[in-house]
Amino acid sequence: MQLSTQAKTNIRNIAIFVSGVIVTIIITKISDKIIPSEPVIVKELTDTVKIVHEYNLPTNLNNDTVRQELENKIKNLKLLNNYEKQINDRIFHIQKSDGIIPNLILTQKVNTTTQKGYIYGSSSSYFTSDCPNLEKKFIDIKIDFLNPLIIKDIAYLRVNIYKFDDLKSNEARTYILEDFYEVKNKDNIIRITNDFAIGKYEIIYGFIFKSDLTEHYPKFYFKKCIVFKT
Repeated sequence: MQLSTQAKTNIRNIAIFVSGVIVTIIITKISDKIIPSEPVIVKELTDTVKIVHEYNLPTNLNNDTVRQELENKIKNLKLLNNYEKQINDRIFHIQKSDGIIPNLILTQKVNTTTQKGYIYGSSSSYFTSDCPNLEKKFIDIKIDFLNPLIIKDIAYLRVNIYKFDDLKSNEARTYILEDFYEVKNKDNIIRITNDFAIGKYEIIYGFIFKSDLTEHYPKFYFKKCIVFKT
């Protein structure tokens, strides 16, 4: 039985259509293997996320639409691959710093030409502060002003440190450090590297008002701490 010309034409069209569908499926599968549609998270930790993709742009694709789609996927994947670096950089900076920004030390010499010394005043009406711990990497002196409005009237913060000759001594001591610091509107923390030797120390810290700078004996509103390093 011979097929008519119309039947042959129909069979040929069906074969071409089926072949086209098969080729399209093969290209789609190959494309998905080359470039995943969604980012693949291969490892997730509490503080690290790694995103890994491998991709190669086929050189034998002539369809401009397919090539453009693949190029767009590659651009997105490059952005995703940068996430790991950004996350790790962020973790590094967080681990490197404890978030404390200490007060700046005064780089210019404090003008004391009219001063012959100073007298002590109590700090209890102006700020609260816990004595620093000498067993840590840094000596942190935190000052919390009871009324932040007085900060504008403060000339500078001052820290004096002395070392006692021995653990039992209450009088004999040696000068170790005297520094002046800028005052901030909030979060006033003086940080000193703790390279002190083992022993007993006296730490005196506080502030002087701007209005007292011209006095021969300005008043130093201070707190005194006796601390040990073992």
